[in-house]
Amino acid sequence: MQPKYSELEIERCWLVDETLLPELDSLPMQLITDKYLDNSRLRLRKVEYRGELQYKLCKKYGKTSKISEPITNLYLSREEYHALAHIPGQELIRERYSYSCQGVDFSINVVVGKKAPVIVEAEFESEADAYECEPPPFCIQEVSSDSSYEAVRFVAYRTEN
Repeated sequence: MQPKYSELEIERCWLVDETLLPELDSLPMQLITDKYLDNSRLRLRKVEYRGELQYKLCKKYGKTSKISEPITNLYLSREEYHALAHIPGQELIRERYSYSCQGVDFSINVVVGKKAPVIVEAEFESEADAYECEPPPFCIQEVSSDSSYEAVRFVAYRTEN
């Protein structure tokens, strides 16, 4: 049973061969600052895109299949975001580039300041649509069901010099 007020996030994720990526500077980019709140499945997020800011609090409930997970997003005001920002947690900053291929919108996620892998992801309306999707040619390995490639895990990666 899906938790009350949640929606099902259907998402596939892949590792990439960074040498095959398109020129990222030519793609639209969002700067995402996530704070994974300690001892919880909550994430506080700030998204910066074209001078606009968006704030969210997300709860992830855990996978219900290899590619599906119920989530709840609560959109916050700037003041609400800053009121919650003091809660202990681990921060991760990513650049998320938008890339379309064969009619599917993909996100190329590059972690800022850490030696973490680049992950490509795409969200879908149904699992059938997700499994029909052919990833871009720079994707080399699907990691959708491998929890070691979830963004929260990258917090522990060492900092780049």
